[in-house]
Amino acid sequence: MSVEPRDAAPSAPVASAPRSLLPLVTGGMGLSMFVLYALGALGPFLIEDLSLSGSQLGLLTAVTFGTATVLSLYAGQLTELLGARRAFTLLLVLVAAGFTVLATAGSYGFLLVGLVLGGAAQSLANPSTNKLIATHLPIERKAFAVGVKQSGVPLAAFVAGLTLPTLAGALSWSTALALMVPVALAAAAGAAMLPRDDLVRSAKLRPALPAAPNLPTRWLTAVSLCVGCGLAALNTYLPLYAHQRLSLGERGSGALIAAIGVSGIASRLLWSRLSDRLDVTRSLLILTAAAVVSAALIPAATAASWLVWVGAVGLGCSAAAANAVSMVAVTKGKGFGTTGHASAMVSMGFFAGFVVGPLAFGLLVDATDGFTGGWVLVTAVFALAGLCSWFGRRAVRDSM
Repeated sequence: MSVEPRDAAPSAPVASAPRSLLPLVTGGMGLSMFVLYALGALGPFLIEDLSLSGSQLGLLTAVTFGTATVLSLYAGQLTELLGARRAFTLLLVLVAAGFTVLATAGSYGFLLVGLVLGGAAQSLANPSTNKLIATHLPIERKAFAVGVKQSGVPLAAFVAGLTLPTLAGALSWSTALALMVPVALAAAAGAAMLPRDDLVRSAKLRPALPAAPNLPTRWLTAVSLCVGCGLAALNTYLPLYAHQRLSLGERGSGALIAAIGVSGIASRLLWSRLSDRLDVTRSLLILTAAAVVSAALIPAATAASWLVWVGAVGLGCSAAAANAVSMVAVTKGKGFGTTGHASAMVSMGFFAGFVVGPLAFGLLVDATDGFTGGWVLVTAVFALAGLCSWFGRRAVRDSM
């Protein structure tokens, strides 16, 4: 099995890293994932306006992350070839293009086209941002920097859940999505002004499959697949469940996504620090166990509606932080391979989960005319993530 070598450490880490670096990579992570939370927050509007079924809503998310999963096979190579700055700028341009198509879409088919562009952007998110951090920051700042930039993802959940239902109600869902285009273009302009990369001269975009990930990277990929499966199903269907079964309005349902976002921001910052003290594997075990308990509270909310808020905040504090801990590992650890390659492989698992989760949940909703089976699925995949963390603990620990 071929394993790509670890990144060569820069001769002297950049002491005066660009001040805009951390805000840009944090915003870029959020923009790359914003479409997921937009679909969840606007789900009731899309179903009513386009007459979608539950499985069709899930297919929208699946197409996005199916694209991201396939392209993640080459995203690490492309980042090494273009350099992190150019790859990151390309990501943001793709986000702007995707939201342009979504905002002008008048049919389900055009929504799918826009989401393919969004998936292409997502495939570059972790390889390019992790590479920027690995290049420009000294090792003692990397873990916290990764935690900060990963907090951009729940920040996107907070913004989408808090603002999009209100904007869609006052204007339209397409106008709400169109507002993201100038934001992405402004971020792309900022990314283009970052320092130039020292390109890897030997980097080539090979049509063949990239090198297989090594054992510790495979375990992290498996954990990320399970976590992604549960999170994507949760973010896609929780607002719809709250609206249809708990009688929350569109704004209240969207606020659940915002609650996951707020708790997710804090938890990603906290756990990126704690993973240094507790070690990555122990952190993942604690987080996945907490996610199982929190997910079990969601279906119980039919008897006591306040439990849905406890479950949402709990999942933001647990499952939403697990991917950040994995990214700290591949950025700081010495046994995972190159940062771009390892980041892309772990991201591929995460995105594959985003394909499976919403599709499976949507099929269960349509087949059973209820949400119970879907919430059982979410709880089960978080439990499986915990098992993967346990069985892979030695391989991951030895790579740090």
